[in-house]
Formats: sequence, structure tokens, C-alpha cells
Amino acid sequence: MDTSRLDSCGWSSFRPELFFDEPGRKSRQVGPSVLNIIEKYSPGRRILDLCCGGGALSIFLAEAGCQVSALDLSEPMLAVFRKRLANSDPRIHQQVTLVHDDVCTFDLGQKFDFIILEDDFFGYLLTDQDQVACLSRVRRHLTSNGRFLLANKTPDIEFGESSSYDFDPQTRILTRPQDWTTVDPNGKRTTIRKGIERRRVIDPDELNRLLDLTGFDILHRWGDLDQTPFQDPASQEYVFLMQAAQVPPPPAAETNQD
Repeated sequence: MDTSRLDSCGWSSFRPELFFDEPGRKSRQVGPSVLNIIEKYSPGRRILDLCCGGGALSIFLAEAGCQVSALDLSEPMLAVFRKRLANSDPRIHQQVTLVHDDVCTFDLGQKFDFIILEDDFFGYLLTDQDQVACLSRVRRHLTSNGRFLLANKTPDIEFGESSSYDFDPQTRILTRPQDWTTVDPNGKRTTIRKGIERRRVIDPDELNRLLDLTGFDILHRWGDLDQTPFQDPASQEYVFLMQAAQVPPPPAAETNQD
């Protein structure tokens, strides 16, 4: 498995023990919000969770009765997922399938009612070609009336997260040092600088262009997973719920996908 994409964006330098110990990460509970969207808009409960990480969302959805395929390119993250799954209710183990694969090239041989790419992972795809490849793969794996949930940071949030960064306006790639904050049992906060992070900053026009190119119709635009209307790019993210367009995307969108 070619994992060079993790080196390019900096994910190969991420240490799961630091990532999951972040205060914001420890308190992040998106499962109920995502499940609410699934229950309102999905035609079924066959779910594909892309860039699933440590599996908190996938396991939550499985516990709620969904059949979940969970895909990630990072083997260390999948190792965390396996441990969490082993410690979960044994009755859901058959409802979760772990897949070590790349979001730009995966071919699972089946279609899904609902596909999720949230937690801002789309921005770690650093080229137009990679983002088109990912979206094209998603479209291929949707049922005819399936839904796709995409969440990604706004430019305001991307630039506001750190005062120390480099930005290439040609590639729209933002590079910054990765700082991890940990809190010990006594409440003492410690910041650890470990590795770098690279993300492609995506404005709304660019995101709309990519979705149109790859054949998606946007059904809803929200500012968070609680379905709050999008109003403030400085405090909200792009959350789009989509379906495959009735008109297939142009052949160019499928170039270099196989």
C-alpha cells in the first residue's frame, strides 16, 4: 500500500497518542449529529466512513444499527480503531469492516447508502487531481439515491488556527508546524511541537467547481453537523449534503482514476 500521501500532508508525523489526547479531540462527539442526518436523509444504513481515524464515529453508528465500512490510509490510526472495536460490544463486531486503503483510489466492489468524509480530511488532499479523484470514487460508490456528507474548514478557519505558517497562493497549500496540547489529570496544559501539517485551502467557489466537475448536486449547505445554517465563515465550516447528479460528470473527471 502506497502511503506517501501521508508524508506529503504531514500525517505520517502525527502520533495517535497526542492526536487523541487533544482536549478538543477528547470532547468531540459528532456521532449523534451524523446519525440524525442519516436518519433524516439516507435511504438506508449501509455506511462508508472515509478517513475513519480511530473509529469513534464508525463504532457509534454501528451501535445505532448501521452496517459500516471504515476506510483509512493510516495504519497507526486503524490500530487504534481495532483496539476500540475489540473493547466494544461484541454484538457490533460483524457490523464493522475495516479497510486499509486510499480515498483517491479505493474500489470496494459495492455501493453505499451514505458516505461520510468529515473532520476536515478533504483538505489533506493537496492537488486538484487528488481531490477530483476522491470525489469521483465517492460518486462511484453511492447508490442511485445515496447521500454524501462532506465537511471541510473554511479559509478563515484555516488561516486563523495558527499565526505561524507558510502559504503558496499558486497551489493554495498552507504549511504550519503541528502543535499538540495535552492536559494531565491535574489540569496542567503542555504544548508539544511535533511535525508539520499541510492542507489545501479551499474557498466556496473552488469547492463548488470540484463538486460540479465530479457530478454532485448539493441538497443542503450547513455551517456544522447540527445542520445550523451557514452564516459565519470565521466560526463555521462547510458542511454539504449531496447526491449524485442525474447527468453523469464529464469524462475528464474520471481521468487517472484507475
